[in-house]
Amino acid sequence: MVAGMIALAGAVAANLPGLRPELNGFTAWTKVSSPKDTGGPHAGLSKVVFANKIASDAWKKKGALPLGSIVVKTAGAIANPTFIAVMLKQKSGWYYEEYFPKGGRYAVGAGGPDGQGLCSNCHGDAANDSLFTRP
Repeated sequence: MVAGMIALAGAVAANLPGLRPELNGFTAWTKVSSPKDTGGPHAGLSKVVFANKIASDAWKKKGALPLGSIVVKTAGAIANPTFIAVMLKQKSGWYYEEYFPKGGRYAVGAGGPDGQGLCSNCHGDAANDSLFTRP
């Protein structure tokens, strides 16, 4: 039983092909939201939100997240999500990408260099540093 749980933990923390390198092992980051349906454009599936160390440390202080913060929301099974929404805090503000499985890899299907408006139009309405989910 314990060996099976260790194997599952390793599979969950594995790198998913096609994601940017900064996201490697994101499922081992701080979980800031347990599985739930958060509604909105990401509705219909259970979601879990993860934050890198920079973001999770700042969240404990209840302020805006600093540069270098990364927030990742998965939908569906964590080991094999149906989509992965990513927010990266950069000098110019939040940068958004949403990945979908395609041909055994994950590919950007929304957001990205040419699609920021789709995400920022909605997240700009969030009162807490463009984030709807807070720990």
